[in-house]
Amino acid sequence: MTLVKSICLRTRKCKTSYRYTCLLLALLSYASVVSALDSVTFGVDEISANHWSLQKVKLQITDIDQATPQVSLVSAHLKLPEPFHHISKLAIRCQKFTWLENYVECRQGQGRFNSTLLKAHAFNFSFRVKNNKSQLVINDLIWFDGKISLDAQDQSGKWQLQLKAKGLNLVQLKAFLALDLFDIRQGLVDLDIQLIGEQGNIRTILTTVLFDQISMQDQHGQLASESLNLKTELRANKQEKAWQWQSNTEIYSGALYIEPIYLAIDSAHILTLRHHGSWWPDQKKIDLAGIEFEHVQLASLEANAVINYQTGLIIDVADVALHIPQLKPVSPIYLAPFFEASVLKGVELQGQLEARLKLQQNSVAEINMNVQQLTLDDTKQRFSLDQANGQINWTKQVNNQVSFLNWQGLKLKAIAFAPGRLDFSLFDKQVRLLQPAKLAVLGGVFSIQAFSFTKAENNEDSVVYFEGLVDKLSLEQVSTALNWQPLTGSISGYIPAVRYENKTLSLEGELKMQVFDGEVRVKNMASSGMFTNFARFYMDLEFDDLDLDAITRKFHTGNIEGKLSGVVQNLYLENWQPISFYAWMGTPEKDDSTHRISQKSVENIASIGGSRATDVLSKGFLSLFSSFRYDKLGFGCYLYQGVCQLMGVEAVDNGFYLIKGGGLPTIDVIGYNPRLNWSVLLERLRRITASDEFIIE
Repeated sequence: MTLVKSICLRTRKCKTSYRYTCLLLALLSYASVVSALDSVTFGVDEISANHWSLQKVKLQITDIDQATPQVSLVSAHLKLPEPFHHISKLAIRCQKFTWLENYVECRQGQGRFNSTLLKAHAFNFSFRVKNNKSQLVINDLIWFDGKISLDAQDQSGKWQLQLKAKGLNLVQLKAFLALDLFDIRQGLVDLDIQLIGEQGNIRTILTTVLFDQISMQDQHGQLASESLNLKTELRANKQEKAWQWQSNTEIYSGALYIEPIYLAIDSAHILTLRHHGSWWPDQKKIDLAGIEFEHVQLASLEANAVINYQTGLIIDVADVALHIPQLKPVSPIYLAPFFEASVLKGVELQGQLEARLKLQQNSVAEINMNVQQLTLDDTKQRFSLDQANGQINWTKQVNNQVSFLNWQGLKLKAIAFAPGRLDFSLFDKQVRLLQPAKLAVLGGVFSIQAFSFTKAENNEDSVVYFEGLVDKLSLEQVSTALNWQPLTGSISGYIPAVRYENKTLSLEGELKMQVFDGEVRVKNMASSGMFTNFARFYMDLEFDDLDLDAITRKFHTGNIEGKLSGVVQNLYLENWQPISFYAWMGTPEKDDSTHRISQKSVENIASIGGSRATDVLSKGFLSLFSSFRYDKLGFGCYLYQGVCQLMGVEAVDNGFYLIKGGGLPTIDVIGYNPRLNWSVLLERLRRITASDEFIIE
């Protein structure tokens, strides 16, 4: 007689366990047959319970002759209910399998699965479905060099899922997900994600992500990191139609580049970002109720905003507050990169800063800044500001808030200002001085009576208005600051309305200056295209009764005693080079002062007009005199097409008097060359004033 060791059976779809139970009881009732069997294997098309189903099931019963036979799931495909239905094609087997009325349990399971996001992977698992409660646990899923576990539970339509991952390799993950936005060179990530929901809807999201040693760069080089370590946490809950969330991120080591800012982060200067708010998906609206950013020991920022994205990203309203306790360590990190390509390159800052910014409809509506003990140093020595305090208030609309800035020291190039203060208003594209400001500078006072600046709507032009006074500015200090030939005396005068508009600078009225014991008047001054490649300048100039002794001593051109008056009419310059003008300077009428001129001055004047007086001076008894008396002197030039038409105080045969003698000893200096190239004349004047040595060509 042949011993039957096993038997194979197959049944149809089983929604409950009735058929399996009846089959098992039937087999066990045939004791004489069962005792001869080692195992029974049979197939079931489908086993389902509480929306979970096993398809193409193959079961095996062993230890049939024992009091408690063992049932194992040889193979099956597990189908999950929503929202876990995206995990499909779960091929499983169970070492221990229980199948009873409304109760299915798998222990010591092994499986492989595919999904819309993941490729096939092997894992250990267990699941239980009992009445309206179900649970799936996946352990030891090795993926991208890391380990993943999953715990999914469902009870009466309410479910939760928890995913934990440890040490996922970001380089492999990036390649798998085909993320072309970033080039990731190294990095690991730990995840702890918990989702809680009902039916197919997510109600709660709890996430903790830990990135370790991330080195990456985006395609455009605008974002990069090196060995960056950070932790971020997110908690979100859906309440009716809105999501409420709060998040916390901490970057505690590594390097981060966000163009143009580079941050080297260590334990003493960690970065933290906390924010919470609400999101209405139906309205396409985000309410950022609170944002807190802190770069520990350097700066902190608080903000809130309302954003909508119905027709593009629009910031409806936003309020930003910035606190910087010390600008010195912050300036090279956050400010210097923005200064690099501007006129502020090389500027270093110290002091404290509080700032507030308001935005409306994607544009800045208001700025409020408070600076304390502000010190500004320029490594190029163009300007400096020392111990300044101020309140800067700007608004988009007309501003009734007063702004001010005071300082203990202010320097523009070599011009140093004493402590002072400016009170002004700022709104839209306008700056306006609210009250006259008296600034002590260069041994005198520079008084700004009125000032305004308005930027045109097209941002291509500006309107500037200025009116002021100058009182006793030291010419010695002015010439030193501007690196001029040293001068003596002072400048005092009224600066009438100066206006810059339509790229043209104009002087309304006269600019008067008291200098060299006389008066200088500037009239009809105008300039156009000042900041272009074709700048043009116009001016008329008059001067009366200047002291020649003071002038010639300072310019080292010899010595002349007497007065000097003159005009420069219709002066026209292109790119700051003279094109045409009429100029005359000479002894004023009714000048009763002493008229005396040194031999050196005679030689210098003679060289301008090509006179032969220098030969006379070097020979005969005139060479014995160091100075001479003169009746009058004068020199004029009419410049046109690069040629200067020369003239003197009086015509004479074949020439003109540059100096007409009078008294004893006396000498006449006559010019014989009425036309002279402008460049030649400039060279002669340069040689006269450049050195004590006199050269005759």
